Amino acid sequence: MFSWFRLRGVSITQEGTYYFLVFIFILAGAIVRSNIQLLMILACMLLGPLLFNLWVVTSSLRNLKFSRRVPSLISCDEPFFVELTAMNAGRHVTYAVVIEDKLIQVEGYDPEPAQDVDVFFAKISNKDEAAISYKAVIRKRGKYQLGPLSATTAFPLGLMRSTRIDTLVTTIVVMPRLGLMTPAWRRMIQQEKSGFASSRRQHGLLEGDFYGLREWRNGDPKQWIHWRSSAKQGELVVRQFEKQNQQDFVLVVDAWIPDTPTDEDKDRAERVISMAATAVRELALVGGCQLQLISCGETTESIVGNVSQAFVVQAMHDLAVLVPTSELDIGTTMANCLQTSRPGARVVLLTTRKTDLSDTEVFAAVWNDAKLRSELGRVKTVSAGRGDDEKFFHMPSLRNIKKTESLL
Repeated sequence: MFSWFRLRGVSITQEGTYYFLVFIFILAGAIVRSNIQLLMILACMLLGPLLFNLWVVTSSLRNLKFSRRVPSLISCDEPFFVELTAMNAGRHVTYAVVIEDKLIQVEGYDPEPAQDVDVFFAKISNKDEAAISYKAVIRKRGKYQLGPLSATTAFPLGLMRSTRIDTLVTTIVVMPRLGLMTPAWRRMIQQEKSGFASSRRQHGLLEGDFYGLREWRNGDPKQWIHWRSSAKQGELVVRQFEKQNQQDFVLVVDAWIPDTPTDEDKDRAERVISMAATAVRELALVGGCQLQLISCGETTESIVGNVSQAFVVQAMHDLAVLVPTSELDIGTTMANCLQTSRPGARVVLLTTRKTDLSDTEVFAAVWNDAKLRSELGRVKTVSAGRGDDEKFFHMPSLRNIKKTESLL
């Protein structure tokens, strides 16, 4: 709001400007025609409300403290509430405070312009607090910032206005739109897990579930000796444990788009990212596996670990801020993936392009290395460019999207 007068957050309103001009006119008349004392008295009477309004607006906001409560992780198109609380530590009641909250996308693909939201506190009692909520929906993944906010009041006369900027900032991560993985995806995952389970089961002195007893051998730790059974059998026996069986997966997200992407290219990249987010969520629900998620865009992020709640939150953050790019060397990425991933881990490549692993030019870093070349057998490619994703992933239309369950 434009104002010709502004000092330390205090400005004069449009109505105050008119009022001030009348005051100046009367004051000038009283000075020019000094024998008319009534004009001087009237000018002083007009100055009183102006000074009174100035005192009220400057003291009203001085003792206000604000806080904001909002979920830190939400899904696209998921309505959420922002709760603003104003605490009045002063001795006087504060009326008519307008809060202007600001929503800014700070990370993510193709940022949207900042959005302003105005909320109104009619009354904030002294030594008390007041809360007000507003409902919001964000339809694009990314990392957003709420704040800083500004508080404004012109109470009670509307002649002067005071504005105070509060640096309160809250961060929200909007994860990709979630869909549904099809039974074909689940069958593929189950086949991979069962196919490797038998070869990975081990018995021995390893931490895990209790498996049985066996005779003591040189080198066995003393803490594993089962003394009661040893006394009964007349020889030392030790406890044996079954190693926990977990399948390792590597999920590589190739968010590639051409130099001049069309809307179809952008939608394809968003669909691949949504598919990856949905797959991570489903693996978390099933559990019992270790996952490495490699998100490839303008920057490449990699996280690895057991699929826990904390893992899912970090994975959603990486996918939320993933920016598709045309400068992405998927061949080098796959070579690094095969070198660093655990032996036997199954690799699923989700890509936007018509990638073919037999392409010795694109995957030269793999094909030129005999060891890496032998590892290609554990790579499964799902290409959105060829439409493979439709077999494993279903994205409901916006009309049919129901409220997504929060992961927090």
